[in-house]
Amino acid sequence: MRLIYEADMAQRLPLELLDIRQRELRLDDDTAAYSRLLVETVSANRDQLDAAIGCLTPAWPVDQMARLDVAIMRIALAELDGGDVPVAVAINEAVELAKRYCAEGAAPMINGALGSYVRKGAASAVPDHQG
Repeated sequence: MRLIYEADMAQRLPLELLDIRQRELRLDDDTAAYSRLLVETVSANRDQLDAAIGCLTPAWPVDQMARLDVAIMRIALAELDGGDVPVAVAINEAVELAKRYCAEGAAPMINGALGSYVRKGAASAVPDHQG
């Protein structure tokens, strides 16, 4: 989450930040590999993920949303589309991150948006979305 958010705020490449943070945090191989996969997926599909977020949160345009809310939703959608993380786990992690780090009201918004995404059939919920 930190990497996606920091890359967005600093307008830097997420993989560049991952390499820096990996050395700082001394990530084990499994955590580093999963982090890299997630950062690559979010980076490669950023426009599609943002389009999905925009469809799911019409009252909150993506470019006007808190950047941390957007980062959390990008990650959750990437995990949901990837199919490797159980739906309940991806949504719960996103909601818990929002409760801990975001403004009041973000967690219910994220929970509702992700729930809607899943109910509508994930990738089919958003026209032209590539998972």
